[in-house]
Amino acid sequence: MAGPDRPPDIDVSASVRARRLRFNVVPPSSVSFEGFPGHIGESSTAREGLPDRVREGVTYRDVSVRWRAVARVVERFQQEEK
Repeated sequence: MAGPDRPPDIDVSASVRARRLRFNVVPPSSVSFEGFPGHIGESSTAREGLPDRVREGVTYRDVSVRWRAVARVVERFQQEEK
């Protein structure tokens, strides 16, 4: 999405680390991009010590998660052409 000639208009990132992490309930998660004008977006996650699908009652150790979302604003007329 972001190229050398144009970085994303929106770039949000977060990271978390934990020595121990346990889920009593598996939390729902989702990422969505909404708003006006339109937008094109994507997100990515990098995990260490934590599977893509966590399980209830399991203690995970030495966990780190890095998350990033980027989006580019798209003019309305560009969206209508697609």
